[in-house]
Amino acid sequence: MANITPINAQLPWLLRLLVASLCGALIGYERAIQRKSAGVRTHIVVAFSSALFMIVSKYGFYDVIKTSGIEFDASRIAAQIVSGISFIGAGTILIKKDQVSGLTTAAGIWATAAIGMAIGSGLYFLGVLATALLFVIQMLFHDDNIIDKIIMHIRFNVQIEAVNRPHILETIQHELAANHVENASVKILFVSDEKIIFFADGIINNNIDENDIIMALRKYPDIKRISYDSLGK
Repeated sequence: MANITPINAQLPWLLRLLVASLCGALIGYERAIQRKSAGVRTHIVVAFSSALFMIVSKYGFYDVIKTSGIEFDASRIAAQIVSGISFIGAGTILIKKDQVSGLTTAAGIWATAAIGMAIGSGLYFLGVLATALLFVIQMLFHDDNIIDKIIMHIRFNVQIEAVNRPHILETIQHELAANHVENASVKILFVSDEKIIFFADGIINNNIDENDIIMALRKYPDIKRISYDSLGK
C-alpha cells in the first residue's frame, strides 16, 4: 500500500494554494474593472490550479520513488501546464470585423499560470513580486494617454472606393499630404470603367485624430466609401 503524506506535512502546500489564489485574484481584479471576459474567478482558478499541478509534480510521487527507486522528471507536468493554459488564453481572443480584442487578457492568463507555478514550487517571493509587477503594468499601461506619450507615430491605413474620374489619385495623395500623412503610399487594388479602389498607407503623429483625415477625404463627392484599419493604434 502506498504511503500517505501526513496532514501536517501538507499544510505548507495549502499555504501555497492560498497565496497563489490571492495573486490570481489581484491580476483578475484589474481585468474585471476593465469588463473583460476573464475576471477574478478565472484568474483565481488558473493560479490555484497551476500551483496545485506544481505541488503534485514536485511531491506527488515521493512514495513511488521510495518504494520502487524510480527516477522521474518533475518538470514534465510544468511543461504541460504551459501548453494547456494556451488553449484557455486562446478562448479569450476575439476577432470581429478585423478588430482583435482579448490579447492582453490572454497574456495575463498565461502569466497568472506562471505565477501559480512559481508559488506552487515554493518560490513565494518571486511569485508575489511578479504579481505586483504585472498588476502595476496592467493598470499603468491601460491608460492610452501614457502609451501615446511613448509611441510617437502610428501607421494609418485606409481603403478608398471612388468613382473612376481623372485626377482622383492625385486628389487623394494631395489630401493625405495636407493632413500630415508621412511616407504615404497609394496603390490601386481594383479598377473598372465605373469605380476604382485604392489602398492608402502611411505614418501619422499619434496626436493626430484619424477621423479628421477620413472626413477630409469624405468631403469629395467622387469618394463613395472609406474603410479604416485601426489596428495600428
